[in-house]
Amino acid sequence: MIGSRIKLAREIAGLTQTELAERIGTTQSGIASMEANLYRPSPEYLKILAKETGFGLPFFEPSHIDEFPSGALLYRAKTAVTKAERQHAHGLTSVAFELAVSLGQKLKQVPVNLPRLKESPEKAAQITRTALGIAPHVPVVDLMQRAERNGILLLVVPREIGGLDGFATWVGSPYPRPVIALLGGKVGYRINFTLGEEIGHLVLHSPLTVSVVEADNQARAFAQELLLPREAMLDEMRSPVTLTNLALLKPRWNVSLQLLIRRASDLKLITPNQYRYLNQQVRSSGWHQLEPGDEHIPQPKPRLMRKMAELQYGNPIDLGKVSAESGIPIRLVAELLGVEVPRRLGRVLDFKPKSR
Repeated sequence: MIGSRIKLAREIAGLTQTELAERIGTTQSGIASMEANLYRPSPEYLKILAKETGFGLPFFEPSHIDEFPSGALLYRAKTAVTKAERQHAHGLTSVAFELAVSLGQKLKQVPVNLPRLKESPEKAAQITRTALGIAPHVPVVDLMQRAERNGILLLVVPREIGGLDGFATWVGSPYPRPVIALLGGKVGYRINFTLGEEIGHLVLHSPLTVSVVEADNQARAFAQELLLPREAMLDEMRSPVTLTNLALLKPRWNVSLQLLIRRASDLKLITPNQYRYLNQQVRSSGWHQLEPGDEHIPQPKPRLMRKMAELQYGNPIDLGKVSAESGIPIRLVAELLGVEVPRRLGRVLDFKPKSR
């Protein structure tokens, strides 16, 4: 319905109903009526709506693609995440999902090879490693690519929100597909842990049958075993466990220093006092946000969406054509596909909600 498209465009543009109403010369109740499908805007009015939200007219046509559910985002977002931020993140993810599905309609789909399990997090991670084609005791150097090769759709969400690194869900029926949305702002190896956690949620929590806190704990345990297998860590984390020794493992296992400290603690390789001391060293060194060398680590990016676009729109991708056919602003198309934004775009919008 056109109302949901208007709402989606408005939320992505970071506008309230009142702000959009002021821009197009109507009332908040008028926008609410349009979004509730109680009133359909005329073609002329729709052009004004499109101009003020930055989306093209094709975007406002009814979508025949499964709607991206908001449930996973709602329960994953921390209390510090505002309603506007959740709406914005969900809106961007919905558009990214629609673009991915649209690009994939003419291409052969990658078969889904991801288990849904009721095992313990550690056992589930071991089974998932095997399913993804990863040997039991070796580092995962290409988790993002392995996820895509096994049918997980990875979406880039060009938005940084404190307290929310990503979220995941199964979408569609009768053959649902696993989808992971990764938000911007991560540096170093943190993206690998986020991806590991979200794979854990897909494997363990579809449907969600435990509390949100327990689900997060299980996903964390899953990610630790997926990225840092118990047997391998017992062999490689030799005594004494110090920051210097752990730093040597960081590039080999593609994880953060703080995750290695946590893993050493969970495996009882260090005492609670040692755990606190090591973390105190990290904080006092100013490494709790950015660890040494993180800024020089190439960040992995999903490849599937970009490859699908290249097959249909050339290489380099004709972003203008993608934008014209989808109605998605050209800058947003570039960000969702993970490619460089053209220098000359004409009028563009900043797709970030205004601070209240």
